[in-house]
Amino acid sequence: MTLNQLRAFVEVVEHGSIRAAARHLSMEQSGLTQQIKRLEESLGARLFIRAARGISLTPEGAELLARARIILGECERAEQIFQQLHGDLSGSINVGVSSEVFGRLLPPVLQEFRRQHPRVSVHMSAGPSTLLLSALREGKLDFALTLISAGTDTGDFRSTFLDKSDPCVLCRKGHPLRDARSIHQLQDAEWVNTRPFGRVGTPTNRLADWFARNALGTPKMVGSVESLFDTLDLIASSNYLFLAPRIILQKLSLSRHLESITVVEPIPESDMCLVERATIDLAPAPRAFAELLLDRAGVGGN
Repeated sequence: MTLNQLRAFVEVVEHGSIRAAARHLSMEQSGLTQQIKRLEESLGARLFIRAARGISLTPEGAELLARARIILGECERAEQIFQQLHGDLSGSINVGVSSEVFGRLLPPVLQEFRRQHPRVSVHMSAGPSTLLLSALREGKLDFALTLISAGTDTGDFRSTFLDKSDPCVLCRKGHPLRDARSIHQLQDAEWVNTRPFGRVGTPTNRLADWFARNALGTPKMVGSVESLFDTLDLIASSNYLFLAPRIILQKLSLSRHLESITVVEPIPESDMCLVERATIDLAPAPRAFAELLLDRAGVGGN
């Protein structure tokens, strides 16, 4: 098994066929087919199920894909580290960011980082904590800026506390329940979430945990919408409720269309944290970006 074979394998998966991957790599289809064949022979396993409409992964292929991405990601990071140790920072970094951390910290930090290191590009992946931590484990991210709660599995991570999360119940302007002062007045409302409910005690499950803590059973869920923009559009044009970061009301003049419902029962807490893998130190460029974030948050390095 070689790195070139692993790169070929990942390219085929991401492009959906050997033909498309070969076109992207500017190589002969037969040559790419041979690389995949040699990889399968070295592992003693079939990686793809080939059909007229394309390919799909076998269970062995799915297992290899996660590990191949980690291996290739670490190789790319190693190359960048050695380049950065011998000159100005360059290359790219990948950061996972929750909407609350983005709204409260990221814009000025990104501008300052680009001023100091113009040769480094920053890619930010948005999403709930479950997806960001999964991507971090798979080596797709250098670090994540996300919410951590008591039920979050962080055994393989290092976490640096940035600030307490500040959630609120969000509704459209003029909502019939806008003057509610207790969660019990909201028990028959319909809700939208950015993810299906997760494990008890995790940020994804915060709404369900809040209802359970107040002996209200399960919230009435309309569904989940992964896009925050689409979720806000839905809330602004309906009577659905959304448990959201309060910072949203201060951004993009959204207070003209949305407002918060202030109730006395405290919403389960989450911490905004900078999370990195425990066994791997950050490369120079991600470390520089992380240090600016920590400075902006008013905390020391980890």
